[in-house]
Amino acid sequence: MGKQYIFTVNASQAHTSDILGVAITNKYTISVSSDGYAKFWDNKKDEIHNPSEYVKSCFINKIGIHHIAAYENTLPSSTVKVTLLAFACFDGSVVFKYYVNDDFDTLKDWEDTKMSNCWVPQFYRDPESKQDYFIVTKTTGSTSVNHLKITEQDGEVAIAIEQTGELDPATSSFPNSLAVCPTKNKKAAIGYINGDVLLYDFENLKLVYTFHSPDLQQSYKSSTTSIPRVLAFSPGGTLLAVARDNQAAGSITLYDVDHGENVGTLTTPSHNTKSTIGGFAHQGWIMDLSFDEEGKLLASGGFDKCVRVWNLETGEREATINISASDLDDVEQGEHDTSVVSGVRFIKKGVRGGAGGDSNEGLCVVSFDRGIRWYREAGGI
Repeated sequence: MGKQYIFTVNASQAHTSDILGVAITNKYTISVSSDGYAKFWDNKKDEIHNPSEYVKSCFINKIGIHHIAAYENTLPSSTVKVTLLAFACFDGSVVFKYYVNDDFDTLKDWEDTKMSNCWVPQFYRDPESKQDYFIVTKTTGSTSVNHLKITEQDGEVAIAIEQTGELDPATSSFPNSLAVCPTKNKKAAIGYINGDVLLYDFENLKLVYTFHSPDLQQSYKSSTTSIPRVLAFSPGGTLLAVARDNQAAGSITLYDVDHGENVGTLTTPSHNTKSTIGGFAHQGWIMDLSFDEEGKLLASGGFDKCVRVWNLETGEREATINISASDLDDVEQGEHDTSVVSGVRFIKKGVRGGAGGDSNEGLCVVSFDRGIRWYREAGGI
């Protein structure tokens, strides 16, 4: 029997427009929206609570936010913990904010650098504490690689971001997805709308592997329907999961990062358990991917209004969570609201408060119906 996930709490009408991204920090679940706001939902409350009573709101950009990246670290030789956030906005800017010691009241702007023509931001926290990075794809086709340095003296935090180079492919294709490997190997994967995913050594600014689109029916314009919409590295850095559009459906391909090999795809069984539905993972485009902390499970969600949890050892679907507006409390649906899953994140053990918070992993799901849903793994309490 596969894992089961129990619905715990939800926030309906969490934003006034589509929710487009979510990040999990130790203290907060942070959601971002095309309404221009970031919302900070308290992770430490009891499992049975109204999230809307324990949320902080911060206006970021009037044009709206489409991606968020979060960096957390207790600074070396210090007791100060810094959480740095990068908000990618539809005007091409990146807005940075930070707070210390999990205290929202310390939230400050960091405006010492101006970035334009940006799309997907990611942080790299060096597990060896040697050199952290901030990496962001650009609408011009390149990807900016930057050293990140955060220091503290007498309670004052200083942040510095300095560009060290660019990852510039031979193609002018738009880089619409980015993932950064969390290990000491310093690799980044970038997905381009021509269908290719390029794996780079971002420390040395060198191309390592190219994972071509499986779409063989490319037109004379070299376009493809297999756009890599979202990428994710496993915690151990050995696997790269690539979610591509496949006509109106979504596929997930797994690649061996060390050897540059395609090591399999994740497919959904049909009503006949001996067959598959065209090799698809979802019956709609996949909007997000998330590995659990052990790298044994992968969660995916998208336009077919469901989250699927995959067992990577067997390659089989472990669980399916169907998303509907009826899940939400006091929901008032607008004519354009739909329960498309726009973001999914595993939540590590010990992050969420309440029963099972210390022993069970959780899941957070955000969607176009403006709702946020939290789940926990069943059992083990």
